[in-house]
Amino acid sequence: MSRVLEEQSSIKRYWLEPDADTVHPVSLSVTGLTGEVIETVQYSPRAGLEIVANLQRRHGVLVDFGREVGGVPRVAFGTGGCGKVGVQAFESTRHLINPLGAEAVSLLEPPAYYRHLKGRAESEAILPHCGGFRYLWLYPEHPGRVTVREVAVDYTPHRPAGIDDCGYFLCSDDMLNRIWYAGLHTLEMCTVSPSRGGVHGRHPIGRGDWVLIDGAKRDRLIWTGDLGPMGVGTFVGTGNGAAVRDSLTSLAYFQMKNGYIPACSPGPIPARVASAFFGDYTAWWVVCLYQYYLHTGDDETARQCFPQVKRALSYLHSQCRGGLFRQSPLNMFEWCFTVMRRGKPSYTNIMYYWALNSASRLAHRLGEESVSAGYVSRAFRLGERIERALYDQGRGVYVDTSADRERVPQDANSLAILSGLILEPDTAMVALDYMRDRMWEEWGSTNVDVPYYRLTPDIGPHNKRVVPFMNNYEALARFAAGDDDGALELIRRCWGGMVDSEPNTTFWEWKGPDGGVDGRLTSLCHGWSAGATPLLSKYVLGIRPSEPGYSGFKVDPRLGDLEWAEGRVPVPGGFIEARVEKVKGAVSIKVDMPSGCVIEGTRGRVIELA
Repeated sequence: MSRVLEEQSSIKRYWLEPDADTVHPVSLSVTGLTGEVIETVQYSPRAGLEIVANLQRRHGVLVDFGREVGGVPRVAFGTGGCGKVGVQAFESTRHLINPLGAEAVSLLEPPAYYRHLKGRAESEAILPHCGGFRYLWLYPEHPGRVTVREVAVDYTPHRPAGIDDCGYFLCSDDMLNRIWYAGLHTLEMCTVSPSRGGVHGRHPIGRGDWVLIDGAKRDRLIWTGDLGPMGVGTFVGTGNGAAVRDSLTSLAYFQMKNGYIPACSPGPIPARVASAFFGDYTAWWVVCLYQYYLHTGDDETARQCFPQVKRALSYLHSQCRGGLFRQSPLNMFEWCFTVMRRGKPSYTNIMYYWALNSASRLAHRLGEESVSAGYVSRAFRLGERIERALYDQGRGVYVDTSADRERVPQDANSLAILSGLILEPDTAMVALDYMRDRMWEEWGSTNVDVPYYRLTPDIGPHNKRVVPFMNNYEALARFAAGDDDGALELIRRCWGGMVDSEPNTTFWEWKGPDGGVDGRLTSLCHGWSAGATPLLSKYVLGIRPSEPGYSGFKVDPRLGDLEWAEGRVPVPGGFIEARVEKVKGAVSIKVDMPSGCVIEGTRGRVIELA
């Protein structure tokens, strides 16, 4: 029994993880062949539901699992038979395909799941693996009568042993609670066996027992940049450090001779193609490795990977012209891959700066003092060049590129604060205020102030769109600058709308032009969008490591308009538990922790130890 936590009994209201390897639906609905619901029934295994089809009246069955699931679907039939049955799997009913065009769409768009099966009496059909869906839709393709006896999914993503084996978060705001657990479920859905890579779940993509992939439905590969929010989210959620480690080392295994770390793991997309074009992702690998070390204190892995850190930074240095990283045909893509930024981009140069500082800290921890000092010196010179060439003194922001000084990007200005390039809170707030005034929508913060393609503003998912991946870093920057209210508001705007929309239990790759679900190719369970979960644990609850492996940590809660928050974070040796609440105008903090952990500065607040 916890000596600190008071609300543990409420976790089950929000818990989304399956308690068994076989998952059954929560309801089945009889539908017309355009998907309109005619009748809904509560489902129980083997209760049965008859599908009637004839030349005048053809119906289907919409199977709702109540949350995003992934794995191998199974359908058991009873009496009757109707020949071929069409099956679609999708994350949102907005992605349902008219049966007349389903086969053609699935050929053109492989993530669109469409299959045939035989609706034979008293038989079971096992369908191919499907990585991410909430709904199955079954419909007879010929007149007949068939009884569905059972529908289930053999679940293949990572599944925690139970509630007590995970971190948790609760607070006085129901929406934030739902956000935290949807983020956890997104991360678990995107933690898979390395043999289950690729859209069809059959490509080897890494080493170890579990790895972190970008999306449950698509691409199902280890993507370097995605490991930023995914790694930290995994640490506060399940504490599955081995999955983070094996994802990083799987990528490092394919490092090229020039030092480039692949943008993604090999699989359906050959490594030689993916690794050729994403200049920023090599910097992300260095940053993510340091995050891994800070949360685990794993000296062995850090030492094994440090030679690859050196080669990665040498690669980044080799891409500089006039002291700044320059886009070229061989590194023309970034995380916002539908936008081609010309010249010397602020964002990629700031990522390089962040990677140098991360490598310097790691080198210091490993006793490589001369190497650490060298990286500090390189970062200082790079920072000076970035400021001279890419900072707009009049507006107080970093511009998009040396060739495009009109646009102001979300990524560069957020990461400038987090990387330490902007140190003064007042300077940081000028940039943050600019973003709020010119980039915020009701559903989050867009990635740029002026669309890249003005004549076709709705084209492309990065053309002034809300992308949760970078909203995470803007919210982090707001917490870092002391804009706690702004950070909480951004979390509610960006992630709140997703938990109120299908599939309700996971976070989307990006948002459509109107803030809703985008087209069928969009992943609605995307790991890079789970950043709100660590934001709530590390900043609202306030538990953050200050020394490797949480040997030193802070409890620095930012409650904003909340009355209380509590939770626990997995750490080496157990859990750190905390409850924070407002009492008579002050903040009361109670903490329990395993031996070997030491609390550092508390910003003048008194902490009661359990």
